[in-house]
Amino acid sequence: METKDYRNTKYCPVLEQVGRKKRLLEEKIKKDSPKTTILYNKVRLRQGIYHKEFAKIYNEKCAYCGCMWGILPTESFEVDHFINEASYPNTKEGRAEAGRMENLVWSCFTCNRGKHDMLIEPPYDMILNVDNGNIANVFVREEDYSIKIADTYKNDKFVLSFYKALHLEYEARRLDYLALKLQGKYKNEADPARKQKLGEALYLLIEKRNTFVEGRK
Repeated sequence: METKDYRNTKYCPVLEQVGRKKRLLEEKIKKDSPKTTILYNKVRLRQGIYHKEFAKIYNEKCAYCGCMWGILPTESFEVDHFINEASYPNTKEGRAEAGRMENLVWSCFTCNRGKHDMLIEPPYDMILNVDNGNIANVFVREEDYSIKIADTYKNDKFVLSFYKALHLEYEARRLDYLALKLQGKYKNEADPARKQKLGEALYLLIEKRNTFVEGRK
């Protein structure tokens, strides 16, 4: 049985206690670097230890589309400001507010760059909240693995603009989900011969996915 959350397959762990884990990471950063005011600057650096720890809070999966670090390369992921920086004053205090831990989200490159200039105002900051799972009520995974807008929000203009801005309708989203399922099957397969075949299929699928995405650029 698949999960209700369109970002997960049955093999994926659910997001749990995201807010608590973020607070613990923030406490660690401030203990290590007491003068830190913009937490974003600490977690965004790909080679830094905090970047990896932040990724683990989101199970190393994009909080918007569900694609996974490991299936896609490291450079395909970034730390996103859920409420974009332009929504805050262009001052040190404004940047610190934008870069606070609770406003940061683990995101793939496509989702992050797609929504970069979107202004998310109430009530959509709660409706599209990724940390508490609300966003899983807005979008659904179809049988063909495409992401669609749930019936409740299909006539909502802002939700539609969010859906299109993040390119959730892209064919690559289907391939990412299939790769996620194959990876889950691969990890859970005990038979060596079947495991090898699943690994080969996963490798070919990722190659196809990346070729497809490169062709769209």
